[in-house]
Amino acid sequence: MPATATLPETIAPLSKAVAVCHNCGAGPLELAAGYSALRRVSSDCKAQPPGGRMGRCPECGLVQAVTDTRWADEARDIYGNYAIYHQSGGKEQSIFDLATGASRTRAQAIIVGLKRDAVLPAAGRLLDIGCGNGAFIQACSNHLPGWTFCASEYDARHRATLEAIPRVEKFYSGDLDEITGKFDVISLTHVLEHISSPTAFLKRVAKLLKPDGYLLVEVPDCSINPFVLLVADHATHFTPGTLATAVARAGFDVRQVGAQWVPKEISLLARLAIDGDTAFSNADHLTRIARQLADLAAHGPFGIFGSSITATWAHAQSGSAAAFFVDEDPNRSGCTHEGRPIHNLEAIPSGAKVFVGLPEPLATTVTSRLSVRRPDVTFVLPST
Repeated sequence: MPATATLPETIAPLSKAVAVCHNCGAGPLELAAGYSALRRVSSDCKAQPPGGRMGRCPECGLVQAVTDTRWADEARDIYGNYAIYHQSGGKEQSIFDLATGASRTRAQAIIVGLKRDAVLPAAGRLLDIGCGNGAFIQACSNHLPGWTFCASEYDARHRATLEAIPRVEKFYSGDLDEITGKFDVISLTHVLEHISSPTAFLKRVAKLLKPDGYLLVEVPDCSINPFVLLVADHATHFTPGTLATAVARAGFDVRQVGAQWVPKEISLLARLAIDGDTAFSNADHLTRIARQLADLAAHGPFGIFGSSITATWAHAQSGSAAAFFVDEDPNRSGCTHEGRPIHNLEAIPSGAKVFVGLPEPLATTVTSRLSVRRPDVTFVLPST
């Protein structure tokens, strides 16, 4: 959520007289009749006068504010006096279970959903863009003990608070180009709706994400909550479909999108899309793994985790050198595959080596879990 005294370059006003889509450039926008007569609110819940314009793109369907000079001036004034969660003295708002009334913070709901629906390594780096006063990073610090964090915000007023959160590496105030390194997760929690040209912005974000990392986006859902259309400083009003389209156009593969984490909001998880060049380069990766399997075969008996496509290939590629397979599926353990026994985890011989043919970061996550249960077994990750 922005807390900026100056208007970010990503929401600069349009210079064209005709209102066109600030994301795809199509136009003119279909303007909402009567909208300019409605009073509005700021995203930090302060009353705002009427006078805005809202439209819909005829090409991509994106509902959006007309981000002209007047809108830019209003946004500048709002962000210059921004007071996040001022109704509760800066404490993050709670959300409530519709059936039971039980409460938890939005940040807690999001991080629980992220851990459930994404395959995260035991250790990693997370960048929270538009971090506000650090509510989401604090929740991540509580739930991801092996991770480190970076925070980005246009305004530095919460720097001390953010830097005091355990395992925060660095706070960035300013442009995205100042951020260094790559991240396993990049989060945009109630940020993208403030951005003009969200797809162009996400293309810049993509440069900071590791190839196997996750993009996390959380925005209001205007398809079920019409009142968010009244937020004066929101540049874009998303539905699940238009959000997924904007993210995909930035080069991401959208894995899930919907209201699965927070009521009245859209939670989106995406990864970088694999283009033809990247997919083709995986052939080199397979060649390295083939050499690794040959080395395993040359140094005594070993096993292979799984009993499906990857495991079958690994066994054949090793010259049928695997002594056994390992499968957690109770319907397979105790059976045979390719003439070799399929063991459950407990039946692996002590001191054995087991090749875990899974893609990253899944391989690291599974290996960490298996090693806890069988510390006497060496689980071998695929060569990188």
